[in-house]
Amino acid sequence: MFKSNGQTTKVPTGISIVDTLLDGGMPNGDSFLIRAHPLADPLSMVIEFLHNQLKNGGVGVFLVNNKSPASVLEESAILKMGLRDFKRNGQLFFIDAYSALFGLRSNEAYFVEDPNNPVSVSKVVAQALSECSKKGKVFFVYDSLNTSIDEFGNAILAEANTWKRIAIAFNAILCFIYTEWNYPKDISEAVANLFSSIVDLITLERIVATQVVTVSKNEGTPVSKRMVPIKNAVTGGIKGYVPKILVTGPFHAGKTTLVHTLSTRAVSVQRMGTTVALDFGHVNHRGFTLDLFGTVGQPRFDPILERLGGEALGAILVVDSTKPEEFPRAKEMMHKAGVHGLPYVLAANKQDLPDALSVEEVKKKMNISDEVAIVGTVGTDKVSVVKVLDLLLDKILST
Repeated sequence: MFKSNGQTTKVPTGISIVDTLLDGGMPNGDSFLIRAHPLADPLSMVIEFLHNQLKNGGVGVFLVNNKSPASVLEESAILKMGLRDFKRNGQLFFIDAYSALFGLRSNEAYFVEDPNNPVSVSKVVAQALSECSKKGKVFFVYDSLNTSIDEFGNAILAEANTWKRIAIAFNAILCFIYTEWNYPKDISEAVANLFSSIVDLITLERIVATQVVTVSKNEGTPVSKRMVPIKNAVTGGIKGYVPKILVTGPFHAGKTTLVHTLSTRAVSVQRMGTTVALDFGHVNHRGFTLDLFGTVGQPRFDPILERLGGEALGAILVVDSTKPEEFPRAKEMMHKAGVHGLPYVLAANKQDLPDALSVEEVKKKMNISDEVAIVGTVGTDKVSVVKVLDLLLDKILST
């Protein structure tokens, strides 16, 4: 499937977060770089890219020089993105530039007999691209650029530039895996300058979100980095990850109902119909997986509230639009949770009741800044509460 952003035809990666950052997907007939922090895992992302292209009828060519082809197939099975059937059906071909390092032959379709010679590697790559392009749209993976740089230095970058020209000729997409080790500055800059689009995988020293994806260059244009936390979902696949959104507000404002309406699955710790510990909800939305933590409204549980605010990336403040006398308590709870400086959206709840204040009246009485989005909601109405979540997600991603 191809999409146009008005200038260049793009091929979606199938990972919505990455496609958004790349303004539609991978550049058609060009190459791009997956640049990873030493503690990040680029292979799982590349396997998902490849799997999605094969599912859509494309042809995969996967060069390995730091691991065996079998290990890639095993990793894909662990990720629940099995590649073995595509290989068996003639859609996926490996270039084995690994086995010869140990004096072994290979049963793969393409075999580099002298992996210590960059010209030998280049010859097999050109052959594979030429032959496989006759079978369909080629998605080519080079794993890894680091191994080649360690062996050949800058010489391999000249060969990679040749492969880029071949990719244009055959309308293929080339994806190079590169880990940003402590290389000299000239090598790091030469690698970055070689590619028109760069997807960065970065690790953060945080408890709840350790890996983020961003794009530092798109179609030759440097872009301001917008970092999106990611995780490998249990069901297979990379998703954007917002590990903690706090849902807070006064007693009986409708927090539990809102969490349950939004969530794919939710759990509440209640006694006699009232939340006495917390609400927890898990949401899959817009290519993201999000965790919602609903707080207890009664003042006697404020010590729990103060603990729950830690590590939150944003908040939803829920108020009962029929009880303006509770509005000061709502603002107090935001301060006590320690999330007042975070992105948040105000849900003016219970708009279905006849004595509910309008959104504008709630805003005026609470003296809320124009920068804070306010949405009139009914806790059981998914459309209105999803609007709250969408606005908050946009705010989190723009900070």
